[in-house]
Amino acid sequence: MNPLLKSLLLPLLLILTAMPLQAEEKSWYEIDGITIRLGNLRNRTDIYMPSQGTYFINNNDSFRHLNPTPIFPITIALPETLMGSWSFRGAVFEFQPKTELKDLAPYPDDFKISSDTTKWRQKSSVRTSLYNDFFNASDRAFADANSNWALSADVTGSRFFLGYIWGVFIPVGEYNQFFKIGFGPAVYYTDLSVKLNLCSQYKITVSEDSEKSNGGECIGKTEIDSSSESRWGTSANIYFTLWERITKDSVWKILSWTEGQAKNDLKLKNHNNLEYEIKSGTEIFISYTYRL
Repeated sequence: MNPLLKSLLLPLLLILTAMPLQAEEKSWYEIDGITIRLGNLRNRTDIYMPSQGTYFINNNDSFRHLNPTPIFPITIALPETLMGSWSFRGAVFEFQPKTELKDLAPYPDDFKISSDTTKWRQKSSVRTSLYNDFFNASDRAFADANSNWALSADVTGSRFFLGYIWGVFIPVGEYNQFFKIGFGPAVYYTDLSVKLNLCSQYKITVSEDSEKSNGGECIGKTEIDSSSESRWGTSANIYFTLWERITKDSVWKILSWTEGQAKNDLKLKNHNNLEYEIKSGTEIFISYTYRL
């Protein structure tokens, strides 16, 4: 777990577990209701060299083909229990159906894109490490023949997160809760497939509309390795809701956000292993839950 999350979570757990609990009507695993929602999935995959402190391939929202995808509009809601007038606990469940992302972006020296930008590359120090410590003879020959080479990836995967959170909020009246925030542990299952690709260049197509994302494409794409795995694991889970109205029959939410993350080895067939970090989250603009 991230050290910062640990430092935030521990004091919160100590406070909340010391508070008296109210009786709960349902077990944490029972379905509390059916939710209809509008929002996006936010899924990020960052790829590292174990010897490097920063990633060299990542999802980047600057590019239209890596932008968030609409969330599945219907899901289940799990029960939540009040622990006091301003605290709560409960289970959360989230999933990402099989999603394919092509041409993940190299991590550049900076993220600035202007009308003159034509290509992106990994940082010079990272390129040196890749060339000397990761590439094989065939990869080096490709890099020698393409002075603007970059490393990209195609990622396909599905993910499931089940977490339990403890949190606090600002109560307003009998039904309204504002600035609701929670932390807790989660278990996840991921089915992940990664293809590493060398590009003769990672081409940028700058959008003429400042409100739209730019294009990013791996030109001369040449697959150099791949990895596929299915894995269970544990992670941290974060939750935030700006406003929530809870009654006996329904729950309304405005601007709700969740995220879970995990870091694992990426076992390759023809190269030294890498590492990857996945972050799976949601951004919900509005949702309505019919409570069963």
